[in-house]
Parts: sequence; C-alpha cells; structure tokens
Amino acid sequence: MERNLPQVVIIGRANVGKSTLFNRIIEQKKALVSPVSGTTRDRNIGVAEWRGRKFQITDTGGLDIDLNEETDKEIAKGIIRQAETAAKTADLVLFVIDAMTGATPADRELYKKVKKYLNPDKIIFIANKAESARNNKYDNSIFKLGLGEPMYLSASSGSGVGDLLDEVLNKIPKNKTDKGAENAFPTIKVAFLGRPNVGKSSLLNAILGEERVIVSPIAHTTREAHDTEFFYKEHRFVIVDTAGLRKKAKVEKGGLERKSVDKSLQAIAHCDVAVLVTEADKTVDTQDKKITQAILESGKSVIIVANKWDLVENKETDTINSYVDYYRLEFPYLWWAPLIFVSAKDDVRCRKILDMAIETATSRHITIANSTLDKFLKQKIKQHRPSRGKGLKNPYIYEIEQESTNPPRFIIYVNDPMILHFSYIRFLQNNLRDQFKIMGTPIQIEVRKWNPKREKENKPQKKRKRHRNY
Repeated sequence: MERNLPQVVIIGRANVGKSTLFNRIIEQKKALVSPVSGTTRDRNIGVAEWRGRKFQITDTGGLDIDLNEETDKEIAKGIIRQAETAAKTADLVLFVIDAMTGATPADRELYKKVKKYLNPDKIIFIANKAESARNNKYDNSIFKLGLGEPMYLSASSGSGVGDLLDEVLNKIPKNKTDKGAENAFPTIKVAFLGRPNVGKSSLLNAILGEERVIVSPIAHTTREAHDTEFFYKEHRFVIVDTAGLRKKAKVEKGGLERKSVDKSLQAIAHCDVAVLVTEADKTVDTQDKKITQAILESGKSVIIVANKWDLVENKETDTINSYVDYYRLEFPYLWWAPLIFVSAKDDVRCRKILDMAIETATSRHITIANSTLDKFLKQKIKQHRPSRGKGLKNPYIYEIEQESTNPPRFIIYVNDPMILHFSYIRFLQNNLRDQFKIMGTPIQIEVRKWNPKREKENKPQKKRKRHRNY
C-alpha cells in the first residue's frame, strides 16, 4: 500500500465482525461480509484517514479455523499464516471479540497464540456487536483474557468507532509519512481474471515475492477481489486478484460464490488493464471467451497470460510459436492484445507482465495532435481509398480528430456515414495502432456526418485544403 504508513491489523476468531469493522473504518464495502465462517481468507488491505492522518489497515481471516476437515486443511493453514504474518509486522493490532457471547474458550486460546509475538502496548481490545457500553460490561469471561476492559462498539451501526479511531491515532507512530507517493506516476490498476485454479493468486505471489494471497488446489480458494498496492519502476500499481469466474449455471444464486463473482466483475469496471489468466497446458474454453467479451464490453485494455508453461511437455524451439498461433486462432478479436507465457510456480517471466501493463496503460492515455492525424489520414487515403458500403455514392472523408483518451477515441467526418464500409474503419484502427504504437488497448472510432459549418468554425481565416479520397 502507500509508502511508510503506520500498519494496523484486525485479528480475532471467525464471525466476530472483523470485516464489518474494516469496511466501516475505510468507509467502503471492500471486504466481503457473510455469516459463513471463514469468508475472509486472504489479507484485505485498505487505507483509512481520520482527523487528517492516514494509516494502513488490514483485515485478516479468523484465527480459529477448524483444521479437522481434510479438504480445507491447506486453506485453513494459509488463513492462519496470513493473519499471523500481518500481526507480526503491525504497528498496532485490534483484537476483536463478540460482545454478545463474551470471551469464549476459542478467544482465550487465540490470544495465547498471538501474545507470543505481540507487545501488549500494541493491542487495542475490542468487544464488537455491543449496542451500548453497558451491554456485557461486567461479563467476567471478558476479563479472563488478561487484556483489561475492552472498547465496546458496534461496527454495523458505527457506534463507538470514532472513539476507537481516536485511540488508534494515539497509539500508532507519528513519524511515519507517505513520502514519495505523491510524486509517483499515475496509478495503474490491473485486474487478474480467469477461471478457478488457473493460477491468479500464485501469479500475484510470484510478482510480489511473498505469500500475499492463499494458494491451494481447491477451486474458489480466493473469495474476495483483493487490492494489492505496490511500486514498480516508479509506477504505483494496484493489482486486484479476483475470484475464479465459473459458468453462470454452476454458480448458486444468492450464495457466497455469487457475491464473489459480482465483485470480480466489478473489478473489470474499475481497472485500467485486465489480465486474462489461462492455463497453457489446457485448451481455451468458452468461459475464457466469455470473460474476454466482458472485458471488451467495458472498453478495458487486455493482456493475455498463459500460465503453467512449466506443465507443457516435450517443448522444442518452435513450440511457443505453435502455442501463439493457437491462442491467436482462439481469440481472433484480440489479435492486438499482448500474449505472454509464464510459470508462476517457477517465477518465469512473471514481472514481465508489469512491463506490459505499463506500456499498455500508457497507450490508453495517448494523445495525438490533429495536425499529425491529418497527415496520417492523407497517407492512408492515398494508400487505400475509402471502401463503399451501402448506396451508390462514393464515401468522402473530410477529417479525423481525437475526441478523448482512456481508451483512445477518434471521430471521422464523412459525407454520409451509411456509405462507408466497416472494413475501412478497421483499416484505420489497425494503422493507428501500428503507426502510433498503441498496445493492448481497444481503439474506438465513431463515424459522423460532415457539417460544412464545422470547417468555418474551426478555421475561419484559412480555407481548409481538402485531400482527394477518390
């Protein structure tokens, strides 16, 4: 996250309201909230601001996860490992219990575990789900923890949260600042998308060089779309690791997975670059194509990643060329999207994705002067005259201009929009991409009818030189 901010971590057993408190403090519905035990698995990180001061806050999974279930054992160990790692590196820990149930044996067992590596001065003891300070105030079980009297609050209503934040400011270091973040390049928001178990979380961990998200062979291990912020080559990156997107028919309506999928789809809308992660050792399926359609409909830039390159057997010198041909055949409408073959397991070419993302994000904001576009249009018309679509008249292109960026959007003015063949628009798109090095980004072109008054308004003192179209 932001550089040098104080680190605050929320820990506690499952279902005491940690994620609700996290959302309340950062004033966003970022963490997935559900009555299902173990909903939060990976660390969820956000930046909070109170009374003009900022701090980084981390939501963790419940530390009392049952390890008896063999199928979930690896995930459970990962949740515990994630939470302990966050707590060990924190400047302050918010230890949360449920005020309605008091301090349970699970709470006491949990505190025994964490106090080995926590300084008591760095802990704020919180009893959540309390309607008022009087509720459960004299519950003896709470004092058996040895943390004294807790701060009573209700994360769901916000009661008592302001007092908690005042106490947080009293305990976090005052000398930590966010130096250098303001001078960084604009943030590049990247979303990792794909089917379950294609290796999105492994890829993120390989890029970061640490276990930021839990990885397991169990499908849908990642339940929430997590923002991970870091700096690379002086660029501020926010990578969103999303939940795997299965076929709609297989996702239970109204269930926890449905909420996860909705958050994954929201990540597309909020990102600059969508990274489609596939498995190189398996064939592209219809779900991969549906994901790319959602990306294209949102107008986002695309990078295609073929992960698990290490699992491709009998590789030879020209093997990668045949795989490139295969991917281009499966995604003909994404011929302009960069394609890279990586191995998250062996950390092969993973950070190259960041270099591609920088170049792709730069392309989204490219601005081309009208004079340059005018020269470009003259050259292309000379090279290939506008193709006729409907009608008997020949199309005549008067002008091209750039209307906006993110993604680049152009307007061409013609005598009649109906008679210009769509293939010529594609011809201009392809040549704009090649000539101005627009990588991994869709180019939008709108055809409008030329208005003679426009020429007079644009250049009232100098008659515009028309270039012959035909």
